[in-house]
Amino acid sequence: MQKILLIVLILVSSTLFAQIKRSANITSDELLYHENFLASDSLKGRQPGTVYDKIAAKYIRDEFREYGLTTLGKKGFQFFTFKNFNPDFEKKTHLMINGERLEFGRDFSAPTVNGSDSLCTEAIFVGKGDEASYQNVKVRRKWAVIYYPLDQHVYLNPKPIEIAKNQGAAGIIVVSNDTLSKYIDVDFRTLPNLPLFILSPEASAKLLKPIGLCSDIAKKIKENSISSQPLGINVCGKVAKLYNLIETQNVVAMLPGSDPKLANEYIVIGAHYDHLGMGEMGGSRAPDQLAIHNGADDNASGVVSMLEIAQKLASEPKKIKRSIVFVAFGAEEKGLIGSQRFVDSALIPIENIKAMINLDMVGRLRNRELEVHGAKTSLEADSILNKLNSDSLFHLKLVPDGFGPSDHASFYSKNISVFFIHTGLHEDYHTPNDDVALLNIEGMQQVASYTYRLAFELSTMQKPLTFTKSSTRSLSSSRTPKIKVKLGIMPDVSGASDEGLKVMGVTEGKPAEIAGIQVGDLIIAINQKPIKNIYDYTEALSALEPGTKITVKVLRDKNEIEFSVEL
Repeated sequence: MQKILLIVLILVSSTLFAQIKRSANITSDELLYHENFLASDSLKGRQPGTVYDKIAAKYIRDEFREYGLTTLGKKGFQFFTFKNFNPDFEKKTHLMINGERLEFGRDFSAPTVNGSDSLCTEAIFVGKGDEASYQNVKVRRKWAVIYYPLDQHVYLNPKPIEIAKNQGAAGIIVVSNDTLSKYIDVDFRTLPNLPLFILSPEASAKLLKPIGLCSDIAKKIKENSISSQPLGINVCGKVAKLYNLIETQNVVAMLPGSDPKLANEYIVIGAHYDHLGMGEMGGSRAPDQLAIHNGADDNASGVVSMLEIAQKLASEPKKIKRSIVFVAFGAEEKGLIGSQRFVDSALIPIENIKAMINLDMVGRLRNRELEVHGAKTSLEADSILNKLNSDSLFHLKLVPDGFGPSDHASFYSKNISVFFIHTGLHEDYHTPNDDVALLNIEGMQQVASYTYRLAFELSTMQKPLTFTKSSTRSLSSSRTPKIKVKLGIMPDVSGASDEGLKVMGVTEGKPAEIAGIQVGDLIIAINQKPIKNIYDYTEALSALEPGTKITVKVLRDKNEIEFSVEL
Protein backbone atom coordinates (compact mmCIF):
# COMPACT_ATOMS: atom_id res chain seq x y z
CA MET A 1 0.00 0.00 0.00
CA GLN A 2 2.81 2.42 0.89
CA LYS A 3 4.57 1.70 -2.41
CA ILE A 4 1.35 2.41 -4.35
CA LEU A 5 0.87 5.71 -2.47
CA LEU A 6 4.43 6.75 -3.26
CA ILE A 7 3.99 6.03 -6.98
CA VAL A 8 0.65 7.86 -7.17
CA LEU A 9 1.96 11.02 -5.48
CA ILE A 10 5.09 11.16 -7.62
CA LEU A 11 3.04 10.66 -10.82
CA VAL A 12 0.67 13.44 -9.79
CA SER A 13 3.64 15.68 -9.04
CA SER A 14 5.24 14.98 -12.44
CA THR A 15 1.98 15.70 -14.27
CA LEU A 16 1.49 19.02 -12.49
CA PHE A 17 5.09 20.09 -13.12
CA ALA A 18 4.54 19.65 -16.83
CA GLN A 19 2.30 22.72 -16.55
CA ILE A 20 5.13 24.80 -15.05
CA LYS A 21 7.78 26.06 -17.42
CA ARG A 22 11.19 25.02 -16.14
CA SER A 23 13.80 27.74 -16.15
CA ALA A 24 17.50 27.73 -15.40
CA ASN A 25 16.87 30.93 -13.46
CA ILE A 26 15.57 31.01 -9.91
CA THR A 27 11.87 31.76 -10.29
CA SER A 28 9.00 32.36 -7.92
CA ASP A 29 6.80 30.00 -9.95
CA GLU A 30 9.10 27.02 -9.45
CA LEU A 31 9.71 27.85 -5.79
CA LEU A 32 5.96 27.93 -5.21
CA TYR A 33 5.44 24.72 -7.17
CA HIS A 34 7.99 22.78 -5.10
CA GLU A 35 6.53 24.27 -1.90
CA ASN A 36 3.02 23.21 -2.85
CA PHE A 37 4.21 19.61 -3.11
CA LEU A 38 6.65 19.28 -0.20
CA ALA A 39 4.50 21.24 2.26
CA SER A 40 1.17 19.77 1.13
CA ASP A 41 -1.24 17.94 3.40
CA SER A 42 -0.62 14.81 1.32
CA LEU A 43 2.90 14.49 2.79
CA LYS A 44 1.55 14.61 6.36
CA GLY A 45 4.39 16.70 7.77
CA ARG A 46 7.33 14.58 6.50
CA GLN A 47 7.95 12.70 9.76
CA PRO A 48 11.26 10.73 9.51
CA GLY A 49 10.78 7.02 8.91
CA THR A 50 7.32 7.33 7.36
CA VAL A 51 6.30 6.68 3.76
CA TYR A 52 5.80 10.43 3.40
CA ASP A 53 9.41 11.01 4.42
CA LYS A 54 10.45 8.62 1.63
CA ILE A 55 8.19 10.34 -0.91
CA ALA A 56 9.77 13.70 -0.11
CA ALA A 57 13.27 12.20 -0.41
CA LYS A 58 12.48 10.58 -3.76
CA TYR A 59 11.02 13.83 -5.06
CA ILE A 60 14.22 15.70 -4.18
CA ARG A 61 16.43 12.95 -5.64
CA ASP A 62 14.45 12.98 -8.91
CA GLU A 63 14.84 16.76 -9.16
CA PHE A 64 18.61 16.40 -8.72
CA ARG A 65 18.63 13.90 -11.58
CA GLU A 66 16.51 16.22 -13.72
CA TYR A 67 19.20 18.89 -13.38
CA GLY A 68 21.88 16.45 -14.56
CA LEU A 69 23.65 16.21 -11.20
CA THR A 70 25.64 13.14 -10.19
CA THR A 71 23.83 11.29 -7.41
CA LEU A 72 25.97 9.93 -4.57
CA GLY A 73 25.42 7.15 -2.04
CA LYS A 74 22.94 4.47 -3.09
CA LYS A 75 21.28 6.03 -6.13
CA GLY A 76 21.22 9.40 -4.40
CA PHE A 77 20.31 8.19 -0.92
CA GLN A 78 22.49 7.93 2.17
CA PHE A 79 20.49 5.65 4.46
CA PHE A 80 20.88 5.63 8.23
CA THR A 81 19.00 4.57 11.34
CA PHE A 82 18.54 6.33 14.65
CA LYS A 83 16.76 5.76 17.94
CA ASN A 84 13.69 7.87 18.54
CA PHE A 85 11.84 8.15 21.85
CA ASN A 86 8.85 5.83 21.94
CA PRO A 87 5.79 8.07 22.50
CA ASP A 88 3.90 5.07 23.90
CA PHE A 89 6.59 4.30 26.47
CA GLU A 90 4.66 5.66 29.44
CA LYS A 91 1.33 4.20 28.30
CA LYS A 92 2.72 0.70 27.70
CA THR A 93 4.85 0.57 30.84
CA HIS A 94 2.86 -0.66 33.84
CA LEU A 95 3.34 -1.95 37.39
CA MET A 96 0.71 -3.52 39.69
CA ILE A 97 1.02 -4.58 43.33
CA ASN A 98 -1.61 -7.19 44.27
CA GLY A 99 -3.79 -5.93 41.42
CA GLU A 100 -3.46 -2.21 42.26
CA ARG A 101 -2.10 -0.29 39.30
CA LEU A 102 0.60 2.26 40.16
CA GLU A 103 1.05 5.56 38.32
CA PHE A 104 4.10 6.07 36.13
CA GLY A 105 6.11 9.11 37.22
CA ARG A 106 4.35 9.52 40.55
CA ASP A 107 4.77 6.03 42.00
CA PHE A 108 7.63 4.62 39.97
CA SER A 109 10.14 5.14 37.21
CA ALA A 110 11.40 2.50 34.81
CA PRO A 111 14.94 3.02 33.53
CA THR A 112 15.37 0.93 30.41
CA VAL A 113 16.55 0.85 26.82
CA ASN A 114 15.25 -2.32 25.21
CA GLY A 115 12.12 -2.90 27.30
CA SER A 116 11.06 -6.24 28.77
CA ASP A 117 8.45 -8.96 28.64
CA SER A 118 5.52 -8.97 31.06
CA LEU A 119 6.24 -10.57 34.42
CA CYS A 120 3.67 -11.60 37.06
CA THR A 121 5.22 -13.38 40.01
CA GLU A 122 6.07 -13.27 43.73
CA ALA A 123 8.22 -10.50 45.21
CA ILE A 124 11.19 -11.44 47.42
CA PHE A 125 12.80 -8.84 49.69
CA VAL A 126 16.61 -9.17 49.54
CA GLY A 127 17.71 -6.29 51.76
CA LYS A 128 20.52 -4.22 50.27
CA GLY A 129 21.14 -6.87 47.63
CA ASP A 130 24.70 -8.00 48.38
CA GLU A 131 25.82 -11.62 47.96
CA ALA A 132 24.98 -12.49 51.58
CA SER A 133 21.37 -11.33 51.10
CA TYR A 134 20.60 -14.43 49.02
CA GLN A 135 21.74 -17.10 51.50
CA ASN A 136 18.25 -17.93 52.78
CA VAL A 137 16.03 -17.07 49.78
CA LYS A 138 15.62 -18.07 46.14
CA VAL A 139 14.75 -15.40 43.59
CA ARG A 140 14.93 -17.47 40.45
CA ARG A 141 12.00 -16.40 38.20
CA LYS A 142 10.87 -13.99 40.95
CA TRP A 143 11.06 -10.26 41.63
CA ALA A 144 14.14 -9.27 43.64
CA VAL A 145 13.19 -6.29 45.86
CA ILE A 146 16.33 -4.34 46.79
CA TYR A 147 16.42 -1.58 49.42
CA TYR A 148 18.62 1.23 48.17
CA PRO A 149 20.13 3.75 50.63
CA LEU A 150 20.83 6.90 48.59
CA ASP A 151 24.06 8.83 48.82
CA GLN A 152 24.45 12.51 47.96
CA HIS A 153 25.10 11.72 44.30
CA VAL A 154 21.75 9.88 43.90
CA TYR A 155 23.45 7.39 41.57
CA LEU A 156 22.22 3.81 41.23
CA ASN A 157 24.95 1.35 42.12
CA PRO A 158 24.92 -1.33 39.40
CA LYS A 159 26.45 -4.04 41.64
CA PRO A 160 23.23 -5.14 43.46
CA ILE A 161 21.44 -5.18 40.09
CA GLU A 162 24.13 -7.42 38.63
CA ILE A 163 24.00 -9.77 41.65
CA ALA A 164 20.19 -10.09 41.39
CA LYS A 165 20.47 -11.00 37.73
CA ASN A 166 23.16 -13.59 38.47
CA GLN A 167 20.89 -15.09 41.15
CA GLY A 168 18.28 -15.71 38.48
CA ALA A 169 15.84 -12.89 39.29
CA ALA A 170 13.33 -12.34 36.49
CA GLY A 171 12.70 -8.74 37.52
CA ILE A 172 14.13 -6.14 39.91
CA ILE A 173 12.36 -3.56 42.06
CA VAL A 174 14.37 -0.87 43.86
CA VAL A 175 12.69 0.52 46.99
CA SER A 176 13.72 3.41 49.21
CA ASN A 177 12.51 5.61 52.04
CA ASP A 178 14.36 8.62 50.59
CA THR A 179 12.35 11.37 48.88
CA LEU A 180 15.21 11.76 46.40
CA SER A 181 14.50 8.32 44.95
CA LYS A 182 12.60 9.90 42.02
CA TYR A 183 15.84 11.60 40.94
CA ILE A 184 18.04 8.50 40.91
CA ASP A 185 20.50 8.69 38.02
CA VAL A 186 21.16 5.52 36.04
CA ASP A 187 23.96 4.43 33.75
CA PHE A 188 21.92 2.78 31.00
CA ARG A 189 24.95 0.82 29.80
CA THR A 190 24.88 -1.25 33.01
CA LEU A 191 21.20 -2.20 32.89
CA PRO A 192 20.24 -5.86 32.49
CA ASN A 193 17.65 -6.97 29.96
CA LEU A 194 15.07 -7.40 32.76
CA PRO A 195 12.11 -5.34 33.94
CA LEU A 196 13.51 -2.82 36.41
CA PHE A 197 11.43 -0.40 38.49
CA ILE A 198 12.42 2.28 41.00
CA LEU A 199 9.64 3.01 43.49
CA SER A 200 8.78 6.23 45.29
CA PRO A 201 8.77 6.16 49.11
CA GLU A 202 4.95 5.89 49.10
CA ALA A 203 4.91 2.99 46.66
CA SER A 204 7.84 1.39 48.52
CA ALA A 205 5.75 1.51 51.72
CA LYS A 206 2.92 -0.40 49.99
CA LEU A 207 5.24 -3.12 48.78
CA LEU A 208 7.11 -3.47 52.08
CA LYS A 209 4.03 -3.22 54.35
CA PRO A 210 3.98 -6.99 55.14
CA ILE A 211 7.38 -6.73 56.84
CA GLY A 212 7.14 -3.31 58.49
CA LEU A 213 7.43 0.44 58.08
CA CYS A 214 9.97 1.80 55.60
CA SER A 215 11.65 3.90 58.30
CA ASP A 216 12.11 0.83 60.50
CA ILE A 217 13.39 -1.24 57.57
CA ALA A 218 15.88 1.51 56.64
CA LYS A 219 17.18 1.45 60.23
CA LYS A 220 17.48 -2.32 60.27
CA ILE A 221 19.30 -2.29 56.91
CA LYS A 222 21.96 -0.04 58.45
CA GLU A 223 22.21 -2.35 61.49
CA ASN A 224 22.26 -5.52 59.33
CA SER A 225 19.40 -6.81 61.51
CA ILE A 226 16.81 -7.70 58.89
CA SER A 227 16.58 -10.95 56.93
CA SER A 228 15.72 -11.50 53.30
CA GLN A 229 12.22 -12.95 52.99
CA PRO A 230 9.19 -13.38 50.70
CA LEU A 231 6.77 -10.45 50.87
CA GLY A 232 3.69 -12.54 50.13
CA ILE A 233 2.76 -10.05 47.40
CA ASN A 234 2.22 -10.68 43.71
CA VAL A 235 3.66 -8.06 41.39
CA CYS A 236 2.95 -7.66 37.67
CA GLY A 237 5.01 -5.37 35.51
CA LYS A 238 6.21 -4.64 32.01
CA VAL A 239 8.64 -2.03 30.69
CA ALA A 240 8.14 -0.75 27.14
CA LYS A 241 11.00 -0.03 24.78
CA LEU A 242 12.33 3.44 25.44
CA TYR A 243 13.27 3.97 21.80
CA ASN A 244 12.04 2.91 18.39
CA LEU A 245 14.58 2.30 15.64
CA ILE A 246 13.84 4.63 12.72
CA GLU A 247 15.30 4.37 9.21
CA THR A 248 15.51 7.46 7.05
CA GLN A 249 17.95 9.02 4.59
CA ASN A 250 19.88 12.01 3.35
CA VAL A 251 19.56 12.86 -0.35
CA VAL A 252 22.92 13.68 -1.94
CA ALA A 253 24.02 14.85 -5.40
CA MET A 254 27.07 16.59 -6.83
CA LEU A 255 27.95 19.09 -9.54
CA PRO A 256 31.58 18.24 -10.40
CA GLY A 257 33.99 21.16 -10.60
CA SER A 258 35.49 22.02 -13.98
CA ASP A 259 38.95 23.04 -12.72
CA PRO A 260 41.26 19.97 -12.51
CA LYS A 261 43.17 21.57 -9.62
CA LEU A 262 40.10 22.55 -7.59
CA ALA A 263 37.57 19.84 -8.46
CA ASN A 264 38.59 17.73 -5.45
CA GLU A 265 37.61 20.61 -3.14
CA TYR A 266 33.94 20.81 -2.16
CA ILE A 267 31.32 23.38 -1.27
CA VAL A 268 28.30 21.82 0.46
CA ILE A 269 24.85 23.38 0.16
CA GLY A 270 22.35 21.78 2.52
CA ALA A 271 18.81 22.03 3.86
CA HIS A 272 16.84 19.60 6.01
CA TYR A 273 13.60 18.27 4.52
CA ASP A 274 12.08 16.48 7.54
CA HIS A 275 9.47 17.99 9.83
CA LEU A 276 7.15 17.03 12.71
CA GLY A 277 4.46 14.94 11.04
CA MET A 278 1.24 15.33 13.02
CA GLY A 279 3.17 16.58 16.05
CA GLU A 280 2.64 13.21 17.71
CA MET A 281 6.35 12.48 18.16
CA GLY A 282 7.20 15.68 20.01
CA GLY A 283 8.71 19.00 19.04
CA SER A 284 5.43 20.78 18.40
CA ARG A 285 4.70 24.10 20.05
CA ALA A 286 1.02 23.08 19.93
CA PRO A 287 1.37 19.72 21.73
CA ASP A 288 -2.36 19.45 22.47
CA GLN A 289 -3.29 19.80 18.81
CA LEU A 290 -2.97 16.65 16.70
CA ALA A 291 -2.79 18.14 13.19
CA ILE A 292 -0.56 18.13 10.13
CA HIS A 293 2.55 20.22 10.66
CA ASN A 294 3.31 21.09 7.02
CA GLY A 295 6.57 22.89 7.76
CA ALA A 296 6.32 25.21 4.76
CA ASP A 297 8.97 27.52 6.20
CA ASP A 298 10.64 24.88 8.37
CA ASN A 299 12.07 23.66 6.20
CA ALA A 300 10.44 23.16 2.82
CA SER A 301 11.52 26.75 2.13
CA GLY A 302 15.19 25.83 2.52
CA VAL A 303 14.86 22.69 0.40
CA VAL A 304 13.06 24.35 -2.53
CA SER A 305 15.57 27.20 -2.47
CA MET A 306 18.39 24.66 -2.62
CA LEU A 307 16.67 22.94 -5.57
CA GLU A 308 16.44 26.19 -7.53
CA ILE A 309 20.06 27.05 -6.70
CA ALA A 310 21.13 23.57 -7.83
CA GLN A 311 19.24 23.93 -11.10
CA LYS A 312 20.86 27.30 -11.87
CA LEU A 313 24.38 26.16 -10.98
CA ALA A 314 23.93 22.98 -13.03
CA SER A 315 23.06 25.11 -16.07
CA GLU A 316 26.57 26.62 -16.08
CA PRO A 317 28.88 23.69 -15.25
CA LYS A 318 31.94 25.05 -17.03
CA LYS A 319 32.01 28.14 -14.80
CA ILE A 320 32.03 26.10 -11.59
CA LYS A 321 35.60 25.36 -10.45
CA ARG A 322 35.15 23.57 -7.13
CA SER A 323 32.71 20.70 -6.88
CA ILE A 324 29.39 21.54 -5.23
CA VAL A 325 27.57 18.89 -3.19
CA PHE A 326 23.86 19.31 -2.48
CA VAL A 327 22.42 17.53 0.56
CA ALA A 328 18.82 17.34 1.74
CA PHE A 329 19.30 16.24 5.34
CA GLY A 330 16.96 13.84 7.13
CA ALA A 331 16.14 13.81 10.85
CA GLU A 332 17.33 17.32 11.59
CA GLU A 333 14.39 17.82 13.91
CA LYS A 334 15.57 14.79 15.91
CA GLY A 335 18.89 16.43 16.75
CA LEU A 336 20.86 17.21 13.55
CA ILE A 337 21.19 13.48 12.98
CA GLY A 338 21.34 13.49 9.16
CA SER A 339 24.08 16.13 8.98
CA GLN A 340 26.07 14.40 11.71
CA ARG A 341 25.89 11.12 9.81
CA PHE A 342 26.98 12.90 6.65
CA VAL A 343 30.08 14.52 8.16
CA ASP A 344 31.02 11.27 9.92
CA SER A 345 30.77 9.27 6.69
CA ALA A 346 33.32 8.92 3.93
CA LEU A 347 30.86 9.87 1.19
CA ILE A 348 33.16 12.77 0.36
CA PRO A 349 36.46 13.52 2.16
CA ILE A 350 35.60 15.75 5.10
CA GLU A 351 39.01 17.45 4.96
CA ASN A 352 38.26 18.61 1.40
CA ILE A 353 35.04 20.46 2.30
CA LYS A 354 35.98 24.14 2.19
CA ALA A 355 32.64 25.68 3.15
CA MET A 356 29.04 24.76 3.98
CA ILE A 357 25.91 26.81 3.25
CA ASN A 358 22.82 25.89 5.27
CA LEU A 359 19.36 27.09 4.27
CA ASP A 360 16.87 26.73 7.13
CA MET A 361 13.64 28.76 7.37
CA VAL A 362 14.15 31.24 4.54
CA GLY A 363 10.48 31.72 3.65
CA ARG A 364 9.37 34.61 5.86
CA LEU A 365 11.54 37.56 4.78
CA ARG A 366 10.27 40.63 6.65
CA ASN A 367 11.48 44.22 6.29
CA ARG A 368 14.30 42.87 4.07
CA GLU A 369 16.07 41.54 7.20
CA LEU A 370 18.29 38.55 6.42
CA GLU A 371 20.33 36.71 9.05
CA VAL A 372 23.60 35.03 8.09
CA HIS A 373 25.26 33.08 10.87
CA GLY A 374 28.90 31.97 10.77
CA ALA A 375 30.28 35.36 9.73
CA LYS A 376 33.34 34.83 11.93
CA THR A 377 34.05 31.23 10.91
CA SER A 378 36.37 32.42 8.14
CA LEU A 379 38.53 35.50 7.69
CA GLU A 380 36.84 36.35 4.39
CA ALA A 381 33.15 35.74 5.20
CA ASP A 382 32.24 39.22 6.40
CA SER A 383 33.62 41.02 3.35
CA ILE A 384 32.14 38.47 0.90
CA LEU A 385 28.66 38.73 2.41
CA ASN A 386 28.70 42.52 2.34
CA LYS A 387 30.09 42.64 -1.20
CA LEU A 388 27.29 40.38 -2.45
CA ASN A 389 24.83 42.80 -0.83
CA SER A 390 26.35 45.89 -2.43
CA ASP A 391 22.94 46.86 -3.80
CA SER A 392 21.70 46.92 -0.18
CA LEU A 393 18.76 44.68 -1.05
CA PHE A 394 18.95 43.16 2.44
CA HIS A 395 19.45 44.56 5.88
CA LEU A 396 22.08 41.96 6.76
CA LYS A 397 22.29 40.72 10.32
CA LEU A 398 25.68 39.01 10.50
CA VAL A 399 26.02 36.62 13.45
CA PRO A 400 29.55 35.39 14.24
CA ASP A 401 28.75 31.97 15.74
CA GLY A 402 29.31 28.77 13.79
CA PHE A 403 27.22 26.72 16.20
CA GLY A 404 23.44 26.86 16.40
CA PRO A 405 20.32 24.69 16.29
CA SER A 406 20.61 23.61 12.65
CA ASP A 407 22.71 21.43 10.36
CA HIS A 408 25.60 23.85 9.83
CA ALA A 409 26.69 23.13 13.43
CA SER A 410 27.69 19.58 12.40
CA PHE A 411 30.11 21.01 9.84
CA TYR A 412 31.47 23.76 12.05
CA SER A 413 32.31 21.12 14.67
CA LYS A 414 34.63 19.62 12.01
CA ASN A 415 36.43 22.97 11.55
CA ILE A 416 34.59 23.89 8.36
CA SER A 417 33.55 27.49 7.62
CA VAL A 418 29.77 27.82 7.55
CA PHE A 419 27.03 30.17 6.39
CA PHE A 420 23.58 29.72 7.94
CA ILE A 421 20.98 31.61 5.88
CA HIS A 422 17.81 32.38 7.88
CA THR A 423 14.90 34.85 7.73
CA GLY A 424 14.04 34.54 11.42
CA LEU A 425 11.66 32.76 13.77
CA HIS A 426 7.94 33.52 13.96
CA GLU A 427 4.80 32.60 15.89
CA ASP A 428 3.95 29.74 13.49
CA TYR A 429 7.26 27.95 14.03
CA HIS A 430 6.67 24.28 14.92
CA THR A 431 2.89 24.65 14.80
CA PRO A 432 0.26 23.47 12.28
CA ASN A 433 0.04 27.08 11.05
CA ASP A 434 3.35 26.96 9.16
CA ASP A 435 1.66 26.83 5.75
CA VAL A 436 2.50 27.87 2.18
CA ALA A 437 -0.05 30.69 2.16
CA LEU A 438 2.00 32.60 4.75
CA LEU A 439 5.29 32.47 2.84
CA ASN A 440 6.90 35.46 1.17
CA ILE A 441 7.65 33.77 -2.17
CA GLU A 442 9.19 36.89 -3.71
CA GLY A 443 11.42 37.19 -0.63
CA MET A 444 12.41 33.53 -1.02
CA GLN A 445 13.40 34.19 -4.62
CA GLN A 446 15.61 37.09 -3.47
CA VAL A 447 17.22 35.04 -0.69
CA ALA A 448 17.82 32.08 -3.03
CA SER A 449 19.41 34.38 -5.64
CA TYR A 450 21.69 35.88 -2.98
CA THR A 451 22.65 32.40 -1.80
CA TYR A 452 23.34 31.34 -5.39
CA ARG A 453 25.80 34.23 -5.75
CA LEU A 454 27.46 33.20 -2.50
CA ALA A 455 27.81 29.60 -3.69
CA PHE A 456 29.17 30.76 -7.04
CA GLU A 457 31.73 32.98 -5.29
CA LEU A 458 32.88 30.18 -2.97
CA SER A 459 33.23 27.74 -5.85
CA THR A 460 35.17 30.07 -8.15
CA MET A 461 37.40 32.11 -5.80
CA GLN A 462 41.10 31.46 -6.31
CA LYS A 463 41.86 30.42 -2.72
CA PRO A 464 39.47 28.68 -0.32
CA LEU A 465 38.21 30.33 2.82
CA THR A 466 40.52 30.60 5.83
CA PHE A 467 38.77 28.83 8.70
CA THR A 468 38.61 30.57 12.07
CA LYS A 469 36.98 29.67 15.36
CA SER A 470 34.11 31.96 16.32
CA SER A 471 34.31 33.17 19.90
CA THR A 472 30.78 32.42 21.07
CA ARG A 473 29.72 29.28 22.91
CA SER A 474 28.12 26.11 21.65
CA LEU A 475 24.87 24.90 23.14
CA SER A 476 25.60 21.28 22.28
CA SER A 477 23.32 18.56 23.59
CA SER A 478 26.09 17.03 25.67
CA ARG A 479 26.57 20.27 27.62
CA THR A 480 23.01 21.52 27.83
CA PRO A 481 21.85 21.59 31.45
CA LYS A 482 18.82 19.51 32.43
CA ILE A 483 15.69 21.68 32.64
CA LYS A 484 12.68 20.56 34.68
CA VAL A 485 10.48 23.65 34.10
CA LYS A 486 9.08 25.55 31.14
CA LEU A 487 8.39 29.25 31.00
CA GLY A 488 6.22 28.85 27.92
CA ILE A 489 8.06 31.11 25.51
CA MET A 490 9.83 30.64 22.20
CA PRO A 491 13.26 32.23 22.80
CA ASP A 492 15.54 33.72 20.18
CA VAL A 493 18.14 30.95 19.80
CA SER A 494 20.28 32.81 17.27
CA GLY A 495 22.73 34.07 19.88
CA ALA A 496 22.81 37.32 17.92
CA SER A 497 22.24 39.56 20.94
CA ASP A 498 24.14 39.88 24.19
CA GLU A 499 21.74 42.48 25.61
CA GLY A 500 19.03 40.02 26.64
CA LEU A 501 16.92 37.18 25.33
CA LYS A 502 14.17 38.20 22.92
CA VAL A 503 10.77 36.52 23.30
CA MET A 504 9.78 35.32 19.83
CA GLY A 505 6.56 33.60 20.89
CA VAL A 506 4.38 33.06 23.96
CA THR A 507 2.34 29.88 24.48
CA GLU A 508 -1.24 30.45 25.60
CA GLY A 509 -2.04 29.24 29.10
CA LYS A 510 1.61 28.77 30.10
CA PRO A 511 3.40 30.61 32.98
CA ALA A 512 4.83 33.44 30.86
CA GLU A 513 1.51 34.29 29.22
CA ILE A 514 -0.37 34.10 32.53
CA ALA A 515 2.15 36.48 34.13
CA GLY A 516 1.86 39.00 31.28
CA ILE A 517 5.07 38.49 29.30
CA GLN A 518 4.58 39.40 25.62
CA VAL A 519 6.11 38.73 22.22
CA GLY A 520 8.95 41.20 21.65
CA ASP A 521 9.90 41.49 25.33
CA LEU A 522 13.63 41.23 26.05
CA ILE A 523 14.29 39.06 29.12
CA ILE A 524 17.17 40.65 31.01
CA ALA A 525 17.03 38.84 34.38
CA ILE A 526 15.56 35.79 36.13
CA ASN A 527 15.60 35.93 39.93
CA GLN A 528 17.93 38.93 39.68
CA LYS A 529 20.44 36.88 37.65
CA PRO A 530 21.36 38.72 34.44
CA ILE A 531 20.17 37.06 31.21
CA LYS A 532 22.09 38.13 28.13
CA ASN A 533 21.49 35.21 25.74
CA ILE A 534 20.09 31.69 25.33
CA TYR A 535 22.96 30.20 27.34
CA ASP A 536 22.26 32.31 30.44
CA TYR A 537 18.55 31.51 30.06
CA THR A 538 18.99 27.71 30.00
CA GLU A 539 21.41 27.83 32.93
CA ALA A 540 18.91 29.88 34.95
CA LEU A 541 16.03 27.50 34.19
CA SER A 542 18.13 24.44 35.04
CA ALA A 543 18.37 25.61 38.66
CA LEU A 544 14.58 25.81 39.09
CA GLU A 545 12.06 23.27 40.33
CA PRO A 546 8.40 22.91 39.28
CA GLY A 547 5.94 24.78 41.49
CA THR A 548 8.32 27.59 42.45
CA LYS A 549 7.74 31.33 41.99
CA ILE A 550 10.35 33.40 40.21
CA THR A 551 10.82 36.99 39.11
CA VAL A 552 11.42 37.70 35.42
CA LYS A 553 12.60 41.18 34.45
CA VAL A 554 12.03 42.25 30.84
CA LEU A 555 12.77 45.30 28.72
CA ARG A 556 9.67 46.50 26.85
CA ASP A 557 9.71 49.73 24.85
CA LYS A 558 12.83 50.80 26.74
CA ASN A 559 11.04 50.30 30.08
CA GLU A 560 12.03 47.66 32.63
CA ILE A 561 9.11 45.55 33.91
CA GLU A 562 9.34 42.82 36.54
CA PHE A 563 6.89 39.91 36.53
CA SER A 564 6.15 37.30 39.18
CA VAL A 565 5.90 33.94 37.42
CA GLU A 566 4.63 30.70 38.95
CA LEU A 567 6.16 27.65 37.27
